Amino acid sequence: MSNKKVNNVLETWGNETTMNLNAIIYQNILSSPYFRSLYNKKTFHEIVDEIYNEAPFVKGTQPSTAFCCLFKMWTLRLTVKQIENMIDHVDSPYIRAVGFLYLRYVCAPAQLWDWFQYYLEDEEEITITSGVNPTKITIGKLCRMLIIEQKFQGTMLPRIPVPIARDLEKKLKDYDMEKRKTSSGKNGRDDRNEDDRHYSLDRSSSSSRRYRSRSRSPPRKSYRRDDRDDLDDYERRRSSNSRHRDDRSRSQDKYSRKRSVSPDYRKRDRYRSRSRSRDSRRNGSRTYSRDSRY
Repeated sequence: MSNKKVNNVLETWGNETTMNLNAIIYQNILSSPYFRSLYNKKTFHEIVDEIYNEAPFVKGTQPSTAFCCLFKMWTLRLTVKQIENMIDHVDSPYIRAVGFLYLRYVCAPAQLWDWFQYYLEDEEEITITSGVNPTKITIGKLCRMLIIEQKFQGTMLPRIPVPIARDLEKKLKDYDMEKRKTSSGKNGRDDRNEDDRHYSLDRSSSSSRRYRSRSRSPPRKSYRRDDRDDLDDYERRRSSNSRHRDDRSRSQDKYSRKRSVSPDYRKRDRYRSRSRSRDSRRNGSRTYSRDSRY
């Protein structure tokens, strides 16, 4: 036998005849008309199609189409690839559920965790009981039930050795704890990323505001009509005052120029005025003397 064929063989344990089924349900399956109708189906794919078409579960020891198909699969001795095909099937969750039940009944207990651990969070739903109030569970919850519980819908499951059962419980507990840590850490990172994003937005907005304030020119002042009138009066008063100041400055300039005449020039003026006065007095005295002779 080649290595490829050896790797494809599923390691089983327990009763090779009954598939580790409860004795009552095993007998009920063998006596079921539906199970006898499956005799003419000889291949794996034919049974898979049958599960797709007829797949309700049942509560108690009454055989259902799902359990009849399950035992029919056992008669075919499924390989690893065929089991993988069932538990990853995309057409029907019932095909997947029968695949997990097959593993729980015949797979070596020490290998159950390797098969089930990847599906504990699977959210696909199946209906495991019919009636007025049908029971629905997810594939992930089904896997947990098959690992840690001793019954499935009132039907006894194969007994798992105590050391292996404790190891499975511990692994499941560690898995849940790690899942919570990962979830809390992810939420913490999301919160930090959100804070960083808000901080970056605040910094960018503040820098853009600073840039806009630097780049903007000073705002122009606008005035109302009344304000403009007051402003015109103010400008007129300013211009009038400036004219008065100019006139006053010109007069002061004239005065300063008068005061700035040189002393020599003033002396000449005084000399000329005195000489004119002397001349006038002399002329007057000569006239008086001529008249006095007559």
